[in-house]
Amino acid sequence: MEKREPKDLTNYDKRFEEDPSSFNDFQAMDYVKELKNQGRTDDAIEAGRTFLQVGEGLSGFINHYGYALYNKYINVDDDKIKEKEDLFFSIVDEIASLCKQEKYSPLEATINKAMKYVMNQKPVDYQKLSALLDKLDVQELSIDPFINAAGKEYESKKEKWYRLKVRCAYELADYKSCVEYANMAFTQPIKWHYNNLNWVKYYRASSLVHLQRYEEAENEFLSLGNKIPNVDSFQVLYDLYMNTGKVNEAYTNLVYKFFKSGYTLDELALYEKILEMVKTGKNQEVIDLANAFLYQLKQENHKDVSQNSINEQYQQMDSSTLYDRLYNQLMEHLDEYIERFEGKVVYYNKDKEFGSIYQEDDDNLFFRQSDYIYDEVVEKHDVVEYSLMKTYDFKKQRPSSKAILLKTLYEDIQY
Repeated sequence: MEKREPKDLTNYDKRFEEDPSSFNDFQAMDYVKELKNQGRTDDAIEAGRTFLQVGEGLSGFINHYGYALYNKYINVDDDKIKEKEDLFFSIVDEIASLCKQEKYSPLEATINKAMKYVMNQKPVDYQKLSALLDKLDVQELSIDPFINAAGKEYESKKEKWYRLKVRCAYELADYKSCVEYANMAFTQPIKWHYNNLNWVKYYRASSLVHLQRYEEAENEFLSLGNKIPNVDSFQVLYDLYMNTGKVNEAYTNLVYKFFKSGYTLDELALYEKILEMVKTGKNQEVIDLANAFLYQLKQENHKDVSQNSINEQYQQMDSSTLYDRLYNQLMEHLDEYIERFEGKVVYYNKDKEFGSIYQEDDDNLFFRQSDYIYDEVVEKHDVVEYSLMKTYDFKKQRPSSKAILLKTLYEDIQY
């Protein structure tokens, strides 16, 4: 394609010096556009500001003027923005006040750059970020995912807007708005990407807790499971249950995590909660074991030891040995801390290692062999002891329950 020669602006320059008010709409647009395209950014800005003052009825130049401002003040390195931050945001406001959200407008590019700058700061100013989002009409944003040159797909502009708006509302403790924005997001024909939907659900659920809508929050957290990176769903549910007086549910989740986690220093906080739990009971042996285990684990790993002493009979045992003893004793006395039930296995798939327990007034209760306390052979007609743990049935899209911490009591073939 033949390269277009730059337009000679001599006549425009002379006319602008003599009488800028003599430009019509096309001429003003053409002049500012050519100045910008030829790299005369400062001249384009000067011309644009002059037309704003003297050019009544002129509008075609505004987006080109906005892009000249964008090139000079907005599309620069963060270090340069930091040096003149007030100027940067005043230009953002100017572009937002002049340019419409339309094709060939610098508005979206300007707001995106400003948001990126704000999000790169520590801490993030969520008030400022929220104000920037408000300069865009979300209904005008595209729902088409962005695809880069390598063919990789990213979130759409509308998806990004809702993701950030929900986060801002949560961080600003505007929990009612957070829930409302999330609800609006769910009604949009958005293709969600890279855990964005789960994060929106997480902030919505967390806001529901603050709004004391606990049942809704619980159901949302159950449906999320462990889908949120760096968020411990167990801890979220444990705190929710403890803060709403559902101590049995909290302790059931606590013991189940203890059962699943095994012996590892990474679960020190979990073991501390176990100690707090067993102290609520009357079994002194379990209390002493939990105290000794935690003491030895901390001491062996050079952690601060808050306990003054441990029972003499445990002083020569290492933390691994104490863990095994604590595990066995805790599992033998579960009924002292959490509710236990009895039921009969009515179905078991040996290949897939899952089955169900009969319930008279409800659907049969699901269980997995891996949730047995001890390594037992599971058979149909076994009478088992178990605890109930709330979960989420994704097939039926509703909260459910499953049997955990199972133990075979006896076989009853007269079902």
